[in-house]
Amino acid sequence: MKITKCFNAKAKVTMLSNVSYLPKDKEANVDVYITNRPTNEYIEFALIRCRDTNEKWCLEQIRNAARETGADAIIIIDKVGAAGLGYIYTYNQGYGMIAVAIKYK
Repeated sequence: MKITKCFNAKAKVTMLSNVSYLPKDKEANVDVYITNRPTNEYIEFALIRCRDTNEKWCLEQIRNAARETGADAIIIIDKVGAAGLGYIYTYNQGYGMIAVAIKYK
């Protein structure tokens, strides 16, 4: 029996400040930090979450949303199968991935 997904979730963005940035090109690089933080100084400006059981899909959707917000990078703070990973925020929705969008200073 083949199991197929009923839906693929899209990322949702919650702005953490009133500051906004111009969107980036769809192919623009967005750095991803999972086990450490950037060495450059940065500003946290948005929380991006994607609720899906497919980690690769979630990361892709979060990176796309990060480009739309003008982020230079994202810091993954919680992900599928991980509890209490957060660097800055502690957040656990049971499945999916959550990241903070950042802009380098």
